[in-house]
Amino acid sequence: MTNLVERLLRVIGAAALFTLFALIVLQVFLRYGFGFTPFFTEEIGRYALVWSVLAGTAVSVLISGHIRVTFIADNLTPVWRWFWMRLLDFITLILLVVLTIAAIQTVEFSQGQTSDGMQIPLMYPYAALPVAFGTGLFFLLVRIIRSWRGRPWKSCR
Repeated sequence: MTNLVERLLRVIGAAALFTLFALIVLQVFLRYGFGFTPFFTEEIGRYALVWSVLAGTAVSVLISGHIRVTFIADNLTPVWRWFWMRLLDFITLILLVVLTIAAIQTVEFSQGQTSDGMQIPLMYPYAALPVAFGTGLFFLLVRIIRSWRGRPWKSCR
């Protein structure tokens, strides 16, 4: 299931990034070629950027691809390094729980509101928040379970 969710998020992120690229090219071509800019290109581009970044953020939680400072962990023994990384995972877990709850509340709050340009319900672009933070939370739990199986003192016996 993890692989399916990861692939789905990668496809969403790539599609959003391609959409952003195509809209920017279209906007530049039409602006300088014909002196006309469609009103929807900037708004959809913003939403595509948000979806691509948040989808990539969720995937980076699973593969440990996010930026981290490792000078403390690099100076610890393997057992203490494992505990240090689990402490950081626990702090991240709390953060992702808070962000997921806040994201769900944001989507609920945005019901009935529409965007200025295209008049689409804002709950659709805001849906990227609970999707990304919720799947990031799921991916972090998967990563914690996997790390528990590979704990360093297990191989010492």
